[in-house]
Amino acid sequence: MGLIDSAKSFLQSDVVKNGVREMMIARPEDNADLIWKHPDQTIPMFAQCTVRADEWGVFSKEGRPVGTLDAGRCTLSAQNIPFLSNFIDQYTGGNFLMTELFFVKRTPFPKKFGGSLGNMIDPMTQIRLRARCHGEILLRVENPETLIYQYFGMRKFQEHADIFDWFVNSFFNTVKSTIGKLAHEQRRSVLDIMDMQDELAAACVANATELAQAGIRIAKVTQLEVDVPEEDVKRFDEMRQKVAEQMVGLQMDEIGIQRAALQAQAAAAAAQVSVQTAQYQAQANQFALDQKRQQDAAYVQMAGGDINRLGQFEAMRGAGSGLAQGGGNTGLAGLGAQVAVGAAVGSSLAGGALGGLVGGGAGAAAGGAAAGAVAGTAAALLACGQCNARVPPGKFCAECGGPLASAKKHCGGCGVELAPAAKFCAECGTPSNAPAAQPAQ
Repeated sequence: MGLIDSAKSFLQSDVVKNGVREMMIARPEDNADLIWKHPDQTIPMFAQCTVRADEWGVFSKEGRPVGTLDAGRCTLSAQNIPFLSNFIDQYTGGNFLMTELFFVKRTPFPKKFGGSLGNMIDPMTQIRLRARCHGEILLRVENPETLIYQYFGMRKFQEHADIFDWFVNSFFNTVKSTIGKLAHEQRRSVLDIMDMQDELAAACVANATELAQAGIRIAKVTQLEVDVPEEDVKRFDEMRQKVAEQMVGLQMDEIGIQRAALQAQAAAAAAQVSVQTAQYQAQANQFALDQKRQQDAAYVQMAGGDINRLGQFEAMRGAGSGLAQGGGNTGLAGLGAQVAVGAAVGSSLAGGALGGLVGGGAGAAAGGAAAGAVAGTAAALLACGQCNARVPPGKFCAECGGPLASAKKHCGGCGVELAPAAKFCAECGTPSNAPAAQPAQ
């Protein structure tokens, strides 16, 4: 055998193959486990470690993860990877690393779940239902160090293929509690929640907090279905019909209450309008009364504080009101009488000036008939025996308050009774104010 044949035989020997294998650290090509543990805890220094693109390489010592390598190929040395200094075996002269190496997949992996949800009380109908649930979830490793240290441990995945059953059972309990929670919060029945597959799946993922504590996250929930036996569905439909009828009755009662409230509000608004109208009417009446009082005060002031003269101003105001209204249906004679009264009253108050003004204005407006009526009315006035003022007929003088039934006057010449307003005797022409003649001795 030549030298070349000897060298070839040596390279093909188990010693060389085992040495090369020790220097090349990687997951086997035919392995698809979620977690694969390297079988040898003694790794030569400067060995080539290959971490695939869909996994992590986790180094552990004495049961605790120390460091993690991301995807890629690297040389295992303390110069390249500082945390490897914790694994250097001094008994081998620093040529070997004493560590446990795990390769953990980071891609999602499916797990099926299903089973009975037990007896559930529907919150809307209080019916006990026997429901079942099944589906599939995609699990993803978020923190490989937490998964290994707090849950997986130093075991080999190949020896514990059912290691993730705990995660599936935990999620299944989450589904049961989430269905009841949604039914109470949204006031829906369990059968209604069954149709909300997307919302129910999202709620189950949000409530699966125990998986996050182990470094696992639910990437997606697929084919989530909840089944209820047919006899339970029939009982549920009957009870839901009764509940629907009660809800209709409650709605009708609520509408009646709202209608009564609106009617009460309308009545209150009408009462308020009536009160405001009465207030406005009272204010208007008070205003008219105030105006009347002011007018009466003005008349009293014009009368010089004499209450007896107030009646004269009232007569004058009545005459003016009659003129303003056109005299009513009294005709031209009535109009003249009204003007005459106003002129007479004005004459007695203002010494004849006001009466002349009123009489003149009325005469211009009413003509000769009105002037005759004024003259007749003026002739009907009496002369007061005390103050000689011409006042309307009555028991007392409107000017001085004295009695109008004064003593009769006789002519000083012939003794004939004189008219109250005569200035001369109609028989002998003697002045009315001449002293009576003395009888002969």
